Amino acid sequence: MSTQPVQLLEQIVKQFEDSSREKDVFFQYILATKLASNIKCLREQAITDHLLDGGKATAEYNEALVGIETENTYRLHQSKKELLASYQKYNESTRTRRYSVDFDSSPADLVEKFNSEDLISKEKVESDSVQQLRKRLLGKKQDATSTGASSDKESVEKQIQVQDELQQELLADMTQLVGSLKQGAIAFQSALQEDSTVLKATEIGLQATSKSLSALGTKLKKYNRTRVGFFFYMGCALFILLSFLATYLIIRIFPTM
Repeated sequence: MSTQPVQLLEQIVKQFEDSSREKDVFFQYILATKLASNIKCLREQAITDHLLDGGKATAEYNEALVGIETENTYRLHQSKKELLASYQKYNESTRTRRYSVDFDSSPADLVEKFNSEDLISKEKVESDSVQQLRKRLLGKKQDATSTGASSDKESVEKQIQVQDELQQELLADMTQLVGSLKQGAIAFQSALQEDSTVLKATEIGLQATSKSLSALGTKLKKYNRTRVGFFFYMGCALFILLSFLATYLIIRIFPTM
């Protein structure tokens, strides 16, 4: 793995430890979502390195992050479940408070009661952890004073919706990645089977060619021997004939001299 994935791995381990120590559910949900996004980036880098170094980066990724990714997925699910439960509980309490009006009370008492209840709900939503979370994730400085329980409720709903969309996108990307890896593995296996069949056919062809070459070599040796013997006999016969003619000519020429 290169230097950048190593730094990202150290950052992921640190974020995992911070998420383990965090007690606030909403803060823990945001940290788990951010950690899941970083794990996704590291996984993509590991797959890229896998194509370059033959599986070493994938092995290091599995060794380092399988346990963290499993635990973080469980925390993400649990924190989302608790947030939805608390949100439903908050809606129920708001609905109950809205329809439980004492009409026998004076208007001044009703106004004071609603103002006190709004202040209590505002203090629950605008806690220190939420303020710290907004400063760290959004990078903005927001006012400590609240504009009311309705605006806080909309802000929390919007953040939950954004994080839910990010989680759905992450799940879709993971599903697409798994499908692509599966298709690649199936295609690779098919290519291996085709290569094995081609290699077997090539081996059989080479064996047949070797046998044919051996038979042809034997025939060429026999032909070579036969051809050499034929020319040898013809040369001997021609030599004898020429010697006979030379002897005859000598006998015919010398007596006349």
